[in-house]
Amino acid sequence: MRSFIRAGIVLLIGAAGGACNKDSAAPVDFENPAAVSSNLSAVDGTFDTDVYRSFSSATFRLDAATAPAIRPAATLLGAVRPKLERTGALVFLPQLLQARKLQALTPNLSVAAAQGTIIPDSMYGRVFEWDTTGVGQYTYQGNTVANLNGVRFLLYAVGLDGEVFEPVTQIGTLDIIDLSTPSVARLQVLVKNTAGTTTFVDYTIEFTSTQTSAQATATGSISNGQTGDGGRELNFNQTLTVNANGARVVATFTLTNPALTLMLNESVAFEDPNVVINADFRVIVNNSTIRTVGRITINQTTLDIAVNISVYVDGHPVASISGDPTLPQTQWVDAGGEPLTLADLAALDDLFDALENFDTAVGGLFAPIATFAGL
Repeated sequence: MRSFIRAGIVLLIGAAGGACNKDSAAPVDFENPAAVSSNLSAVDGTFDTDVYRSFSSATFRLDAATAPAIRPAATLLGAVRPKLERTGALVFLPQLLQARKLQALTPNLSVAAAQGTIIPDSMYGRVFEWDTTGVGQYTYQGNTVANLNGVRFLLYAVGLDGEVFEPVTQIGTLDIIDLSTPSVARLQVLVKNTAGTTTFVDYTIEFTSTQTSAQATATGSISNGQTGDGGRELNFNQTLTVNANGARVVATFTLTNPALTLMLNESVAFEDPNVVINADFRVIVNNSTIRTVGRITINQTTLDIAVNISVYVDGHPVASISGDPTLPQTQWVDAGGEPLTLADLAALDDLFDALENFDTAVGGLFAPIATFAGL
């Protein structure tokens, strides 16, 4: 099972689509996930393209200028991930590293805003390519593209693990374009196929900042590149606010065919020695709202963890988990206190990828700002 929290969410989606009595708080069993599985597969289809997978991988490899300040957060995540695997709390972790990175770069963002640019004009037109000499990263190898007020990353075929296949095969381009003015700091992120004829990702990021805080807003769309009945497009709006004490992310993704909305409201607080994550994740489909509310506390010194996560359908509690995730007695239970069955979880396994891809999309949208503000 990739994630018990995702299992809980989707299990409840199935129930909301067919078997849930909105006037009852009785335990809800897995009944009929097929209808909503189709809807979530449509979301997954938006992300399920070779070009998008390559873009998603590249957003975490843009570090032509690495920010050492985020390494402790990355190390912390690597240490606690195995402990959280069984609880599914991993669904709430993508924002921690991104928040820590943008938080560390807030002074640079302030300088960039004051200058009216994010990417130095001395870098305009540079093309970053995959270094095949064994270093495993993008480097500038001397190539340029004309009339680009920003930089270009070539996108390559990647495996399911996000690693670039070698020998490399180019499948697209990622342009990060500086649209800043003296009054507005703004980037455009544009992903196309290699020929430049199909757009997969197109959004803008605007931000404001001081020496101690920053707020960035991303607005745009993600597409599977198809037209007609097979076309899928997610429109989104996301805001990330950071200060010395933590960060907050608010995001809404909407799909029109079929009608489906995913919403995230998450905060990350750095309360030495703890990192405290509070999250509210909602899926709205077929006029029902499936809500997952979670609180995860991680002690950065001892690596002790406490989780408290509850799942609701239209306001009714249906599944929860609470306690130390390393203890065998800490497990998912339904509203009646009975453990969720492995059969139920197995039946939902094919739906996990849709929500996992949503997590990845939310987590990577601000990577261009966090990277290029540090140049």
